[in-house]
Amino acid sequence: MEETAPLTNKERKENVAYLLETFGTERRQPVSVLDPEDLEEFRADDGARARLFFRLLCYASLAAQPAPDSVIRADWERLSGAGVIDAFYERTFDLSAFALDPPVSRSDSKGKIIDFACLSQTREAWSQLLPEPDDAEGAVDVLRACSNGSLKSRAFWVVREMRRDGLWSSEELDRFGYVPDGRVRKRAVRMGLVDLPEKADTFADMKAISRSLHAVMRLSGGGNGFYDLPISMAAERCELCDAVRMASCPMPHCRFRRQAAV
Repeated sequence: MEETAPLTNKERKENVAYLLETFGTERRQPVSVLDPEDLEEFRADDGARARLFFRLLCYASLAAQPAPDSVIRADWERLSGAGVIDAFYERTFDLSAFALDPPVSRSDSKGKIIDFACLSQTREAWSQLLPEPDDAEGAVDVLRACSNGSLKSRAFWVVREMRRDGLWSSEELDRFGYVPDGRVRKRAVRMGLVDLPEKADTFADMKAISRSLHAVMRLSGGGNGFYDLPISMAAERCELCDAVRMASCPMPHCRFRRQAAV
């Protein structure tokens, strides 16, 4: 397909308005990793912050695998319930005991103990982000480095969740709170919300996509407290678009649709 001109800001604004309206109507929200009691403890107890933040980091690492959210959540409950996450935080994890009787059966999830160990050993570095980071871009850089790269797009997820839960207050962090995973990148490009290649997946590309979405999702007026969720949770599965889906797609403007018509 030939390249077509980018969408105008007016067209992008209409796309964003549609996404926000649909998202608001469906009222779908991802389940928070930290429950209300955890949030209160984070705010009230300085000593608990690192432990709770470590749990969030471990969940982010676990979720960085090709599996449905429901499967990730189930494995998280098993790992957490077996005390695996707390043992890594306390640096008392017993690999032999885990190997003999792992609480999860999926190889992808069992292998995540390597990432948990890395996060445990780099605690002194990521703890510098608490109670709140001074530099927004530096926050995702630290998260990626401390996880040995396992937190790539998920570094942005951590920022988003800390902002959604009200644990980090600076609006400057929002520029890096749009999760640029494969689904969001492809949808945003095909919808015409951002002007980057679909396969732009370096960490620098991800920063650029998050910053671009931060700007474009505000075109409809006012702040957007939903971050990438109106895109990632949209019913329009642009990453699987074909002629049938394209013909019935209600998105007001679509760059992918225009390219197909050329």
